[in-house]
Amino acid sequence: MALVFMDCLESFISKMDFVSRNNFNSFKLHSLFSIKGVRREWDLLRASFNFWDPEDHVFRFHLDEICPTIEEFSAILDIDQHLPFAVPVLKRSYHETLCEVLGLPLPIVMKMLESRGLNLRLLLEEAQTKVPNSVLESHKKLSALAMAFIGEFLLSSPHSEFADVRISTLIPQLLQGKSIVPIILAETLNGLDAVVRGETSILLGSPLVLQLWLMDRLALVAPPTVAIYKPKHYKTRSLTRPDLQSEKDFLVELCHRTGKHIRWSCPWWQCGLPILRSPGRDHVSVFGLGSNSFYRGDRVFRQFGLRQHIPAEGVPHAQKDLMPQLITKIERNWTHPTKADSMSSRTKSFLMSDSYKTWITEKVWIREAKRIDERKKYLKSLRKESKKKRKWEQDS
Repeated sequence: MALVFMDCLESFISKMDFVSRNNFNSFKLHSLFSIKGVRREWDLLRASFNFWDPEDHVFRFHLDEICPTIEEFSAILDIDQHLPFAVPVLKRSYHETLCEVLGLPLPIVMKMLESRGLNLRLLLEEAQTKVPNSVLESHKKLSALAMAFIGEFLLSSPHSEFADVRISTLIPQLLQGKSIVPIILAETLNGLDAVVRGETSILLGSPLVLQLWLMDRLALVAPPTVAIYKPKHYKTRSLTRPDLQSEKDFLVELCHRTGKHIRWSCPWWQCGLPILRSPGRDHVSVFGLGSNSFYRGDRVFRQFGLRQHIPAEGVPHAQKDLMPQLITKIERNWTHPTKADSMSSRTKSFLMSDSYKTWITEKVWIREAKRIDERKKYLKSLRKESKKKRKWEQDS
């Protein structure tokens, strides 16, 4: 069914003229024209789950930690990191919002809604056939494309070809110049937690953007050769390890990774000063479509060319379902976030201070030793499966 949706999506895009593509830039989703065709490396993603710590929200390779941030996801999607952030709008029903955003009558909108969510294929088909072709209505069709892009590539649902209807409330905010990146990041981080905790086998959020981030940070794709890098250049970059062809291959490779194998510097992203934490917290608060999430910016100083020191203390994260008062509280915190002092403090040494090494060892080593043992057992099971598969192929 996903193939049917992609055919519908490509058909929709092929009928867009220069003016329509230019107008679509208003949604800040233009990068998806280029990166939507990137091959999904599901084996890499599945292998990476074994290194995700849902308690600290980091990928940990022995004692070296990395985590995607707002600045980095913004760079990958070519969205200005300084834009105000879009926020989820809580409603009892989203029918009227869909009618307003798409310019379609309620009976047609109801046809798109099923128990699994908003049918993205029907969304594009109805937008193409039912929305008038006048200049006045052009943004309505583009809004349908924006929702399809978001639902398929940025805020995926458990069901292929369907999207969470709540994404409809984000469309007017994107047209107002707001960024969807914090919501994408929150959903992806919570999605990683759910997979690692065994609640689901499907990664929600944006597997695509997470993959692009991992490929760069783990140096699995060569650095770009162009002076001014854009998402359209990603597919021109060659793989550094084309021999990694299975989850087992990726897992073996990642088990041997340490800090010296991490690409700490990705200057082509041109990230600005990183946000380290929300006021009074020991983390950066972000919210997804249904609940809040977090990451600890001052646990990943090295991703921004800063020497890693012991992070500041503060109120720890508490995951909660989104309520109006929680959204208001997080929005208020965003007005005065704590950032790194200045770009001049970047050492480009990508080292940990001695005090931090002692701190991180005491904090996570017992837990990490257990995770290493779990990875060894899982790798052993993958090797057994691979051996059985080879034997079956030989016998057949």
